[in-house]
Amino acid sequence: MSINGNIKTIFVLNYIILFSGITFSLYYAHYLFIDLKEKSAYKDLLTINKLMAKNVNSHLEHVANSVEALGKVYKKLYLNQYEYIDSEPKNKHDIIKNDKITFYKDYGNENDFAFKSDHVSIILSNLNQNTQTVALELNLFHQLTPALESIHNTFNFSWVYFTTVNDFMLIYPYVPFAEADEIYKPTHQHFYNAADFATKSVGWEEPYSDLVGDGILVTASYPVYDDKDVLLGVASHDITVDEMAKSILKNANIYEENVAFLLSKKGKVISSNSQQFMKEIQEQSKEGYRGDFYYRTLLNADKDNIKNITVSNYDYLNKLGDEIISKIEHTKNVSTQRWKSSIPFFDDKLLFVSQIPASAWTLVYYVPKKSILSKAQSIFYETLFILAIFITLLFVVSAFLTMRHLITPLDIINKASQRFGDGFTDVEVQYSNQNLLKILFHTFNTMVKKVNFNQQLLEKKVSERTKELQEEITLRKTVEDELRLISRTDTMTGIWNRGYFFEMLEREINRSHRFNSNMTLLMIDIDFFKNINDTYGHNVGDKAIKHLTKLISLSIRKENIFGRLGGEEFGIILIETEEPDTHRNIAERIRKSVENNPLIINNTPLSITISVGISTLRNDDNTNTLYIRSDEALYLAKEKGRNRIEEV
Repeated sequence: MSINGNIKTIFVLNYIILFSGITFSLYYAHYLFIDLKEKSAYKDLLTINKLMAKNVNSHLEHVANSVEALGKVYKKLYLNQYEYIDSEPKNKHDIIKNDKITFYKDYGNENDFAFKSDHVSIILSNLNQNTQTVALELNLFHQLTPALESIHNTFNFSWVYFTTVNDFMLIYPYVPFAEADEIYKPTHQHFYNAADFATKSVGWEEPYSDLVGDGILVTASYPVYDDKDVLLGVASHDITVDEMAKSILKNANIYEENVAFLLSKKGKVISSNSQQFMKEIQEQSKEGYRGDFYYRTLLNADKDNIKNITVSNYDYLNKLGDEIISKIEHTKNVSTQRWKSSIPFFDDKLLFVSQIPASAWTLVYYVPKKSILSKAQSIFYETLFILAIFITLLFVVSAFLTMRHLITPLDIINKASQRFGDGFTDVEVQYSNQNLLKILFHTFNTMVKKVNFNQQLLEKKVSERTKELQEEITLRKTVEDELRLISRTDTMTGIWNRGYFFEMLEREINRSHRFNSNMTLLMIDIDFFKNINDTYGHNVGDKAIKHLTKLISLSIRKENIFGRLGGEEFGIILIETEEPDTHRNIAERIRKSVENNPLIINNTPLSITISVGISTLRNDDNTNTLYIRSDEALYLAKEKGRNRIEEV
């Protein structure tokens, strides 16, 4: 075979190897692309779910605020007794009675108003009520009516009502006398008992189906007390969650086959964006006023004392409901997390769970991974096909040009290499059409061997010495870092020691002066620490110091600087504190945390308290003046009885 033929064969082999490498690279790129797409989708879905949860929570907080405002209006009217008349009410009414209720409607209207018309209904279930109390409540209710109308008109659909402890009820919009029996003795009804009497705050009733077919309702109820803590009644607000849920859950429809649904605190199903699941919810809930359709298994629901319920035909949803209800830890703020379910159905799905703290609901969202990746894969394969055609054409053109412009010059390079290998420096390159590949390889390899031998020898020595130096530098840096950390750390607690704390204090003071930012120094001292050592021994005293360190560390941000200054004395540098997390609030949070979390010694709680001195950086402060002022505040707290906070 001629030299030119050998070159062509080698070129073709190189083409095959290179094309195989590109194919493998594209194959690897495919999986890398899929992984990146899944991570990107995870971040997007996390954001979308948190936004949906925040929207639901905001709507429910608005409802809670409205019913609390209604209760406060009633309390104010009650205490001031607007237009109070001893014997008769201010306004005249037509009165209708039966053996259960007394119904009051506007005087002079012969025909009853339409159901849900813009009027109030006043219903008394306590038929033995004295006339003076009735007159007072009627007058109060007429003063309260504008507040009910205003709250009602703020929402697309709602019932607003107030129930007194005497079974007197004001409700808007209008409920005719014929339907009023349904709310006989309202103080015994679920909406009245939904109020949180223990904390005197808004309570939420589990969602239920409306009697007149207006969908799933949820009730917020607020107990109202007079200035002597005597219960006056309960303000309540019903809203339909169907439209709210639909408008918010529709934002979840960004991938095919994705599902989102809302669960109550106990696992009752409220709404879903899936037509398939929504049909089941509507069919199972329409027969029961209380709306007894749950995503729970009957066994676990019974353990939670939830009786006589209907569960889904989709067992994986019931199991998921059990899993979420049993494991989720409710928070005070809206939160979203990717849920790692043990249920096989969700192995190939991205599953997110969001908490809605206003009503302790849960928003659940899942989507098959294939729905996320299918569109991306289609685009990737189309791109891959076009790229393959382009690379093939590129290699064909490259082969033609290489054969024409590379192989012929190789002969010239060969001659030049031969002269260079023989030690001639006056090499003259001349064009020739001959192909002398074997001679080129021989002469070129000879040159390369001579050059490479010396180069490899030198590189080996340099590499060995470089490696030795790198190991020495790494070891020295490791030792220096460890020594530096040891010199700065308090050995007992693991936080910064006094020396490094004051070094950081000086640095932060200079930085705050330079950037005109706020900074506060907290000095903390354990109250009666000597008594602890004297009574329980120094071992318990050490445990008390470690216990306090742990509690304080949990109460401050990572950006803040926390150190032990000696014995039972600690310091905290608060950097750029902003509302509501002000230095005073942080100090109080630390004080309460220590007070409310005693040290457990042999199963016996040992109460510990602290005194805190606070001083905020001033324009003319330096390390010494700020420290002295904080120390003065600490001693002032000690002098005023300990377990308190003082600021100088």
